[in-house]
Amino acid sequence: MKINHERVRRLLKLDLQSRLAFGFLIAACLTGIFATVISIWTINKHTIAEVENRVRQDMNTAKLIYNNKIDKIMYLVQFTAEGSDLRELIIRNDKTSMAYLNRLIRKGTGAQQGSEQAFLDMLTVVDKQGRVLYRAVNQAISGDNLLNDPVVRNCIKTKIPLSSTELMPIKNILIENHELSNRVKTDIIKTPQSADVREDSLADGMVMKVAYPIMDKNKNVLIGVLIAGVLINKDNEIVDKIKETVYHEEKYKGQEIGVATIFQGGVRISTNVMTKDNKRAIGTILSKEVYDRVIKEGKDWEGRAFVVKDWYISTYTPIYNMDKKLIGVLFTGVLESKYRDIQRQMIWLNLGITTMGMIIALIISLYFGNTIIKRIRILRRATEAIASGNLDYKLSPDNISGFNMLDEAFNEMAKSLKDRNDQLEKMHYQLAITERLTALGQMAAGVAHEINNPLGGILLYSSIMLEDVAQDSPFKENIQKIIYQTNRCKEIVQSLLDFARTPAGDMMPLQINDVINISLKLVKDQAMFHGIEIETNLAENLPEVKGDISRLEEVFLNLFINAADAMKGGGKLIITTRLIGKETVRIKITDTGKGIDEKHIPHIFEPFFTTKEPGQGTGLGLSIAYGIIRKHKGTIDVECRNGKGITFIICLPVSKNSNNSSDNDAISDSDK
Repeated sequence: MKINHERVRRLLKLDLQSRLAFGFLIAACLTGIFATVISIWTINKHTIAEVENRVRQDMNTAKLIYNNKIDKIMYLVQFTAEGSDLRELIIRNDKTSMAYLNRLIRKGTGAQQGSEQAFLDMLTVVDKQGRVLYRAVNQAISGDNLLNDPVVRNCIKTKIPLSSTELMPIKNILIENHELSNRVKTDIIKTPQSADVREDSLADGMVMKVAYPIMDKNKNVLIGVLIAGVLINKDNEIVDKIKETVYHEEKYKGQEIGVATIFQGGVRISTNVMTKDNKRAIGTILSKEVYDRVIKEGKDWEGRAFVVKDWYISTYTPIYNMDKKLIGVLFTGVLESKYRDIQRQMIWLNLGITTMGMIIALIISLYFGNTIIKRIRILRRATEAIASGNLDYKLSPDNISGFNMLDEAFNEMAKSLKDRNDQLEKMHYQLAITERLTALGQMAAGVAHEINNPLGGILLYSSIMLEDVAQDSPFKENIQKIIYQTNRCKEIVQSLLDFARTPAGDMMPLQINDVINISLKLVKDQAMFHGIEIETNLAENLPEVKGDISRLEEVFLNLFINAADAMKGGGKLIITTRLIGKETVRIKITDTGKGIDEKHIPHIFEPFFTTKEPGQGTGLGLSIAYGIIRKHKGTIDVECRNGKGITFIICLPVSKNSNNSSDNDAISDSDK
């Protein structure tokens, strides 16, 4: 642990340039290792997937070739049965004339003997009871019954052509063709990897069998059946055809790239897999793993399997007889060593490319490391300038050798700092206005309370005096002026109290759009609004706000009337509502009037401040609106472009009990 801590301390003491070089080295190594691992995994996965996909396609082709062999037997038997006088010969029981069938039997014992038409190993004619009338090879043996053969039995029963691969006892095979004795005898060869197969498992032979019904001339009555068969044992025609068609006799390092095999049970009876002494591996047995999967469970096998002397990417599929009983296995496989070598070459190539990339990346990283150090020094000088208060400082592209992106980012940061500083100053300014207006409100409330009682007295005694003065007294008009001015003072005092007073009505959840619509209905038909276009953009499904509906109506009426006064009977009034975030409802009221000079904006909400002509207003409307909004825990602000109108922005908090908010109407704080 002490050694590790010492190394950490030494690393921390390195200068920045050394740390960058060390960091780039570690990053390049980790990236290379990660890329290598991923590449090897990808290569292995894709290579295996490609090979497995190929062997699946090879198996489909092998099945077609296998079934084509049975179909070929069926076509030959059909042609023989339909295109000859066999029907009449059976009816006459003329065995001598049936001798022409012998030419369809191939001569010799090998799979390659005989002509294209002579490829059958057995050919037999039976009557409708299944009794043998004629055997093409052993003509001397006849009269026995073949109803125990499922293909013959079902053909007689259904009167339709049937074909199947069946296991046939060796003695029955030799009865059909005694020349097949050397093909039906196979010695089982066991290896340490092979499954445990009984010695008597080859007591039968595997035969492709076809039975074709022979009907009378009217196709109604069964006369007999023509039966043909080809013994698969040691007949390599099918497997060699598969190898030739699928793998094109391709070899790799002296070995066949692709092989095929037909198993009887778990024993090879037809194959082009070669043993170490270069002989066909007839009699060798399936590996135990494949045997359990395919023979015992009756399922296909796809994957890597050891075949006689080497590993193959293999596919095994069961072969069933007519009774759906598993009797054998069809196998195709591709030599794994070819793809393993390709895989190894790709891995080494990938490692070489990755290593070269790591070296190049390290060199480039060191170069850019030095560049970063230079940039950091420039940035340090720039940050010192910003820290000293020079928020207008900007980096010049020439100072950082063309790294314009960093230059722009830093300048944007400086601009953002300056903007935020300006916003803070503005907020501080607004806070000062708020504090001043609050103080004015408190002072107005105090003054109003002090003045209100004397005004009440003046009004009371003036009213009494008016009652006592004669109708023609010269003092009556003066007293009426006193009463009028006193009432006017009381209204001003009441307005001052309203400016500082908490809303007296019930504070309840309400829809701000409804309040705006009600307020508009009260004023839009008045003469001063004739010629003014009113546009409302009210967001749907706004959440409720908590407020005094009468006081809020007073605010909107005041703002609408002020807008109409500013537009002098012609212009456009735009009212917009939006949900800001999820907690604030924003109302914008914009007119196209003459606007207000910027110098007047700081005083616009102060009591008695007005830009109207003398005698046109008290200057309390906006101050009262400010007080009402503030008591509703909201804010009211103004935006003005001199000569282009004015916009009042009111923000009210959403009622905590509101559940009508909609995310579709919510916008961010930046969308103001």
